Formats: sequence, structure tokens, C-alpha cells
Amino acid sequence: MALARCEHCGRPQGLKHDYNHFHKVAYSANRSVLCGSPGCARASSLWLTDEEERQYLGGHRSFRVSNRSLAVQVA
Repeated sequence: MALARCEHCGRPQGLKHDYNHFHKVAYSANRSVLCGSPGCARASSLWLTDEEERQYLGGHRSFRVSNRSLAVQVA
């Protein structure tokens, strides 16, 4: 599952999966996705795992965000 992080909090680190691929959230949905770092409520972008990046490169644009019942599209 993708993780949402703002520019200030940066790339998620020290987790079960590696999130190496940064993508902006599609413009129309940008205001509804907030950073998933504890104590942060800034607007965010998404970080994808290697498998999610392969899906993205294959044309998939809708990803579920970790710990939320929300799917967002990346630009």
C-alpha cells in the first residue's frame, strides 16, 4: 500500500517495505490526502513500493493508501 507523506516529512524510512518512488497526487484529489506521519496534517504526495511502481509504469494510476479506506490517483 502506498504511503502519504508531505514534503517536510519526506520519504518513509525504517518500515517493513521500502518506499522509493515519489508521485504527486492527482490535482482534483490533492486536498483530501494528508501526511501519514504522526502529528502532521499537511497536504501530501504518495510514496510507492517497487511493486506499486511497476504497476504505475504499466498504466495503473489508482492506489490504496495505507491505514486508510481511501484510494487515490497519481499524476
